[in-house]
Amino acid sequence: MSSAFTRFCDLLTRVACLVLGLLITAIVVIAMAAVWWRYFVNDPMAWSEQVSRILFVWMTFLGAAVLYRQRLHIAIDMIVLALPVPIQRVLYWTAEIGVLIFIVVFFIFGLKLSLDTWDNTFGALDITPASFYLAAPGSSALMILFFIEKMLDPALRQPRLSAQFD
Repeated sequence: MSSAFTRFCDLLTRVACLVLGLLITAIVVIAMAAVWWRYFVNDPMAWSEQVSRILFVWMTFLGAAVLYRQRLHIAIDMIVLALPVPIQRVLYWTAEIGVLIFIVVFFIFGLKLSLDTWDNTFGALDITPASFYLAAPGSSALMILFFIEKMLDPALRQPRLSAQFD
C-alpha cells in the first residue's frame, strides 16, 4: 500500500511541478504582453496585474507543498543534529506534528474564506476572490497527503535533493 501511495504522491508532485512551470511561463508572457500593449500599442491591459497576482499566489502555495514533500524548506538544524538520535527523533516528530496542526488550521480557514467569498467579485475581471483563497486549502490538502506519506515510509523523512523521482 505504501508504495502505491508513494507513486500517487510522486504523480501529484510531478503534476504540481508541471503546473508550477506553466504558471511561471504564464506570468512572464502576461508581463511581456502588458509591456507591449502599454508602450507600443498604447492601450494598457486592465487585467494583466490581477491575473499575474492570482497566478503568483497559486505558484507560491503549490511550490510550498512540493518543497514540504521534498523537505527542502529552509531549516536551521545545527543544534538538533548535535543532539543524541533519540532526542532528534522526538524533536523531528514534535516539529512535524506542529506543522500538521498548522496545515490543518490553514486548510479549514482557507476553505472557509474561499466559500465565504465565492459570490463576491473584484477588480477589472469579473472573478471571485476565492480564486486567490483556494490556493491555501489546495496546497494544504497536498501537504496533508505528503505528511501521511512520511508516516508510512521512513525513507521519505530525509531531504530529496534532486528533482528526479524513483
